[in-house]
Amino acid sequence: MTTDASRRELRADIGLRIREWRLRREMSQADVARHASITQASLSNYENGKRDMPLSTLIGVAGALNVSLGDLLDLPDVIVVRDSLLGRAVEQLQTRVPVGAAEAAS
Repeated sequence: MTTDASRRELRADIGLRIREWRLRREMSQADVARHASITQASLSNYENGKRDMPLSTLIGVAGALNVSLGDLLDLPDVIVVRDSLLGRAVEQLQTRVPVGAAEAAS
């Protein structure tokens, strides 16, 4: 069973790894948020461990940073099999066109 303290610690650890990868990629919070289809304020809250992050958002952030879920979760053995339902969902999230991008391109 997960305690509130361990949950807060996990959120903080994931947020720190997101920030570290974002800085390694030389991306702003606004850049990552735009590519992940979330607000910059939400990304800030996730990086600071203030909010729980839905899996779909974590997948979007991983795609924006071009890293694996394992990199963000500090689980090097995370493998997404391309033929699995999760693999297809990840692929769809990584290849989707952000809202407004189609209009901006035309």
